[in-house]
Amino acid sequence: MTGAPLPPNPRLDPGKCRGLTRAASADGFFLVCAIDHLHDFAWLIDKDLSKVAHADVVRTKDAIVRDVAPVVSAVLIDPLYGIGHLIPAGTVPRDVGLIAPIEEEGYTFAPGPRGTNLRQGWSIGQAKLAGADIAKLLWFYRPDAPNASAQRDLLSRQVELAAEWSLPLVVEPIWYPLAGEDRTTRAWRQARVEGIVAAAGLVDSLGADMLKSEFPGDVSDDAARHQAAQACAAIDAAISIPWVVLSAGVGFGDFAVQVEIAASAGASGYMAGRSMWSDAVALHLAGRPAQAREVVTARFSQLNAIVRQSGRPHIPGTPLDTCLTQVPPTWYKTWHPTP
Repeated sequence: MTGAPLPPNPRLDPGKCRGLTRAASADGFFLVCAIDHLHDFAWLIDKDLSKVAHADVVRTKDAIVRDVAPVVSAVLIDPLYGIGHLIPAGTVPRDVGLIAPIEEEGYTFAPGPRGTNLRQGWSIGQAKLAGADIAKLLWFYRPDAPNASAQRDLLSRQVELAAEWSLPLVVEPIWYPLAGEDRTTRAWRQARVEGIVAAAGLVDSLGADMLKSEFPGDVSDDAARHQAAQACAAIDAAISIPWVVLSAGVGFGDFAVQVEIAASAGASGYMAGRSMWSDAVALHLAGRPAQAREVVTARFSQLNAIVRQSGRPHIPGTPLDTCLTQVPPTWYKTWHPTP
């Protein structure tokens, strides 16, 4: 695609406004089931991946998405095992948003700097054409890592592409240990919290439309929860875009506490994965679909109640007078020329 989008303000971009609206609940909360996992999802089916067929993963994801669809506002699903199959199959209902990851990542890494690997043969533009309401980028970032500049450039380029396609971009910054660092020390944990807060501000300043944040701390005791609440407040103060918290595989009980703390600080919801549905996968594989559905819907419903009680809704809406002033009548003539 060529040509600059008009108007340049993302809050006046009809495509981005519409995408954020479709991924949120009617009352403005992002209640998202994240099921874009790849090999680690297949491992839930069989630790010997040679025994897991592509169709096995797709069918299991189909079962989970159908279970959670009545209680979530959107699903985050991948192109390999999800979008190309579950959308035509009608697995994702019309009133459930679709968020598409553009990276290809696992959960095992070699020591040293981590770089974001974009999925080959897949892009923000293709996600838009496939019906995605939002694109998601997993973004490893340490300002003191030797690849920090390259990672910033990568994010800036994806922000540009998201603007060209009028597709909102949610960015998920991940803090990670560099070689020789001991992540069990108090100093490292404090550096991680500070890094999460700083990355939030950077993501906003580089033009992302939404933040998917790691939880800045832990909830092991009252003191830890208090410190985490302060860090969440710092995240909220550092950004002007909506934000949600990710689950990172912690236990459901701990994640529910994390969601409450983040929502109380201004978060607009969550994007939750393994903490929510890993037990349901096991139940489906054991031939107990009714119990699987009961477990997973109860968990999402509990989080939804927490978010609605404590969180800040995000409902895109610019005063009409502002739109009339800033958007010319013939705006569409220079709006994304045909590729």
